[in-house]
Amino acid sequence: MVVGVAHLEAEDDVHNSTWGASVFAPAMQAQIAQVTRALAKFKPNKVMIEARADDPKFVRRYEAYLRGPYRLGPNENDQFGFRLARMLGLPTIYPIDSTGSFPFDYDAAQAAAAKSGQMSLIARANAAIAPLVARSSQLERASNLIGVLRYLNSSDALRLNAGWYMYLDLIGSSSDRSVGQELTGNWYARNLQIFANIARTLKPGDRALVFIGQGHAAMLRPMIDRSPFLRDVDPENYLPLR
Repeated sequence: MVVGVAHLEAEDDVHNSTWGASVFAPAMQAQIAQVTRALAKFKPNKVMIEARADDPKFVRRYEAYLRGPYRLGPNENDQFGFRLARMLGLPTIYPIDSTGSFPFDYDAAQAAAAKSGQMSLIARANAAIAPLVARSSQLERASNLIGVLRYLNSSDALRLNAGWYMYLDLIGSSSDRSVGQELTGNWYARNLQIFANIARTLKPGDRALVFIGQGHAAMLRPMIDRSPFLRDVDPENYLPLR
């Protein structure tokens, strides 16, 4: 099960989250607890988070959290991943993010589009994803965390996110490997490595739950669905209704 999330604290993304309340506000904490209780019904035996797979500090932090001295930070790895894993009595956490270099140079793509007279592609890309940004931002400003998760993991929202990259891929010309193709190719390559990190961690009979940014979920869920050795589980069937 891949659960696409909106980052609980702003990151260096093209579209950043705009939460109306602190993650530590009582109403937000209550929703996080409600989400983790609901997802626990999936009975995963491995919880995976969007953190570098080769960095041991995340496992050490989780182990410190089990012992008691570690205080959860304001990010989804801690608030969702650590809390759910401890609730289930799991001895460790699994970081599965990429470890390679996959540059995401959106500024270069915009500059290339301007230079080649293709700014209409940027405009069309942003217009296509605008409903996703508008709806998720509205829910975030209202601090409706459950609503955000239910929306982001809907088939429509996943499709909107994935479609943005198809416009970016067209920037440049067919005579060279353009900036747009590099950006899109790097994005796909990063997600292919994440998929491999997930799959290599699994053994027959495992039930894994992955917390990861919604843009990655839009890539990973089709990969899992098309994999003959995995089964994609829709989180909408487990997330609380409100």
